[in-house]
Amino acid sequence: MVKSVLVTISTLIVALACGQQGDKFDGATEHAATIIYDGVTFNPIRLDINLGDVVRFENLSSDPMWPASNIHPTHEIYSKFDPKRAVAAGDSWFFKFDRSGFWRYHNHLAPNISGLVVTNSSGTEQDVEPLPFPKADTTFSKARNLSLEGYQDLYDSEIELVKHIQRYGPAQTVEALHQATDYFNADCHQRAHVVGRKAYELFGAAAFYLSSHKCQAGSYHGATEALFRDRGTADLQDDVTTLCGYATVLFYYHQCIHGVGHGLMAWTSYELHDALNICEELQTPRDHLACYSGVFMENVVGGLSGSMGHTTTFLSDDPHYPCNILAERHVPTCYLYQSTRIASLFQWDFTTVGKECSKAPEVAHHHCFRSMGRDVAGFTGGDAHSSIERCSTVIDPTNRSYCIEGAVQDGFWDASGADKAAEMCSLIEDIHSQFACYRTIVFRALELYETKSEYLGFCELVEVGFRTWCRNKDLSSR
Repeated sequence: MVKSVLVTISTLIVALACGQQGDKFDGATEHAATIIYDGVTFNPIRLDINLGDVVRFENLSSDPMWPASNIHPTHEIYSKFDPKRAVAAGDSWFFKFDRSGFWRYHNHLAPNISGLVVTNSSGTEQDVEPLPFPKADTTFSKARNLSLEGYQDLYDSEIELVKHIQRYGPAQTVEALHQATDYFNADCHQRAHVVGRKAYELFGAAAFYLSSHKCQAGSYHGATEALFRDRGTADLQDDVTTLCGYATVLFYYHQCIHGVGHGLMAWTSYELHDALNICEELQTPRDHLACYSGVFMENVVGGLSGSMGHTTTFLSDDPHYPCNILAERHVPTCYLYQSTRIASLFQWDFTTVGKECSKAPEVAHHHCFRSMGRDVAGFTGGDAHSSIERCSTVIDPTNRSYCIEGAVQDGFWDASGADKAAEMCSLIEDIHSQFACYRTIVFRALELYETKSEYLGFCELVEVGFRTWCRNKDLSSR
């Protein structure tokens, strides 16, 4: 009797080790696509299927495997995509993909071995509810100034960050992240991404009008990333129309579309070409460009790579990669963030960054040197004198002006940055670069201010020699 029980238990253990086998899915397994695991890789490493298709994961190695959704070890991105146990050598596991998207997965027993399943919803009916955009019935307490330790906690502790969002709201939380940069060096843009993602989890689409444009609109970018992780792109244009409808001025609308690009890059699991193609589903060429810019920024900065369990493969030691492998229409926008990658490769030596931007295709010089200027402003903490000095290392006067343009616009994201932007322009001695500086902030002001009186108030900050030109610009032409 004891021997019989032991045999039964042994058989059960072997069966569990073999993984899920023979799932029928209403008889669909005979048409299943197959991914083979050989102990070294999954083959094919990327499989494109239709929504509702079944995939067979066949283990032809000599060891058990455990194919499961990212993130390792929790598999939380697509939690159903997990056999919950190992699949023995020579055995198979079947899984029906009932969610459209880009599903990065790995061998749980050897997580460095990974693959990608892309589920295409084209031609398949999907029950996608319109994105609700209710006015959240939420009031928040007035935030108080924090101690140095309190500011640090917002950066170091996710628990403290969420508590602050719940009590004071997303906008005041982003403001606190921005205030913290007065006390220590911190990347408030990337931390604001986290605020946006958490705000979406807490408040849904209302996160978009509860957030703030401080920290270079990072909270909007993060909320968009969370939305695509939640809903995918089945209703892309309608969702974008709802999301970006909060924007009262053109600049904030473009920032919203830029955030869509961030979200698409993350949602496609950092498949650069796929994300760019989806950007082109938006309505206008200008929307395409704004979306591209978010894709390329996400590729370089990787603000969501940790929570998606995957980092981009579209970076290398080549300072011009991936811009040098793209279709011509994408090259200029690619360079709008490529200088950040170049600077990191050359230890933030901006003389070298300028030389590399000079090697970019001429059509991309404006974008690369403006990108360099933005990086200069970030590196100097927005100090006007230091930013001008570093841009002055660029020999060509036109490219030097582009660098100045990037540096001055970096701090002018809302009306509070106007004084500092105008001050920087006034410090520039080279008339060519000074005109480029004023032109940049005037056109930024045209996008930022809602009323003519507000805009004319901004023009009073401009030097007398440029003031009439500023006043004659027409808000209605934006």
